[in-house]
Amino acid sequence: MKFRKRFFLQNKIKILLIFTIVIFVSIFLVKKNEKEDIQVIKNKKSDNSIKKVPPQKKLIKLETKIQKGDTIINVLERAGMERQTAYKLFFDIKPVYNLKKIRAGNKFILYKKDNKIKKIVYEVDPDSLLNIVKDKHGSFKGKLIIIPYVIKTDIIRGKIKDSLFESILELGEKPELADILASLYEYDIDFNRDIRKNDTFVVLVEKKHLNNKFIKYRHILAAEFINRGKSIKIIRYTNPEGKTAFFHPDGRAVKKMFLRCPLPFMRVTSRYGMRRHPVLGFSAKHNGVDFGAPVGTKIRSSATGYITKTGYNRIMGRYIMIRHPNKYISHYYHLNRIKRGIRSGIKVNQGETIGYVGNTGRSTGPHLHYGLQKNRRYIDPLRLKSPTKNPVKKCYLENFKQYSAKIFLLIYSNEIVNISEKLQKVFINYAKTKPYLKGL
Repeated sequence: MKFRKRFFLQNKIKILLIFTIVIFVSIFLVKKNEKEDIQVIKNKKSDNSIKKVPPQKKLIKLETKIQKGDTIINVLERAGMERQTAYKLFFDIKPVYNLKKIRAGNKFILYKKDNKIKKIVYEVDPDSLLNIVKDKHGSFKGKLIIIPYVIKTDIIRGKIKDSLFESILELGEKPELADILASLYEYDIDFNRDIRKNDTFVVLVEKKHLNNKFIKYRHILAAEFINRGKSIKIIRYTNPEGKTAFFHPDGRAVKKMFLRCPLPFMRVTSRYGMRRHPVLGFSAKHNGVDFGAPVGTKIRSSATGYITKTGYNRIMGRYIMIRHPNKYISHYYHLNRIKRGIRSGIKVNQGETIGYVGNTGRSTGPHLHYGLQKNRRYIDPLRLKSPTKNPVKKCYLENFKQYSAKIFLLIYSNEIVNISEKLQKVFINYAKTKPYLKGL
């Protein structure tokens, strides 16, 4: 006990000093923790104040195209509208426009804000739009808007250097014009094999302008393509019955019963007739033509008809057979896949996509085997003189020839200034003698 008292008395100052330091440090740490807690609370408050500020709302534009088989109800449902609301929209708009008439390929634009549809614009046709909005009472209002295009007529002349596409671009025109021309001449010219350097063309075309700016092409009124020295002319003509089509100057229809080729472009890899079989090695008759093309290339029906058979065969691969008028049957073999909806019994139109190029069955590479039968006998598709369809009726033939002559006289005239006024005069003078053309 004496030793402990002596030790405490001797170290009293040191113990007090250590105790004081411990208290001071403890107070400092407590205050520091309090400051940190206060800072955290402030930060939380500031975070809450930021969250309370509403986010910037923007109008979002969603553009799509109507697909084959679509109805307005499932189009709106895909866009996020409830089914009941979609039906309400349909019935509200019906007095202005029947949305049952929506067509595959037409544009459908939705404007959304805060994940709600605020406005809908539907492309009724190339010259008009249907505008749909929702009023404050929850009803949908529709309005048909005619686009105020200004139509200008132009003559375009060109010469082939490498391809029609490049020649059109060099003239300062849009590539769409090359596509339109190629589709008009696809019954008479193969733009992959037939055209030559220095072939020439001239086109009388209508152009749509809006606010003095070119928007798109309207109609080709007439054209001439000189291929290997041979002139091929076409003209757009509307008869008194209101039916419009393209014809040659003698009244023959440009459109023929069969396309030259089921593919948009072609490379013949094996022709019709006797050949050495590439797989089996012996000579045999080839009952069709092989067109080489990349896998996935679209295959078109060469003529309007009804699907008679589709399926798979170890030799033909995936295949389609189509029955056409006048006892024709077309065959399509080695497909990669058949387009959805193509099955026996349905009708397909000329140029409609039916499948895609593949390498199935007995095949040495991606290609389409295209065969054609007449009265159940195979014929050479490349030598087919395809029948024309619906020429100008005899009762209108003289009027058509006069109209055709005037239009081509206009094209070949050296005075190409004020072409729109001259074309208008041609129509006016011609209409004076033909009462049914008044108002065109």
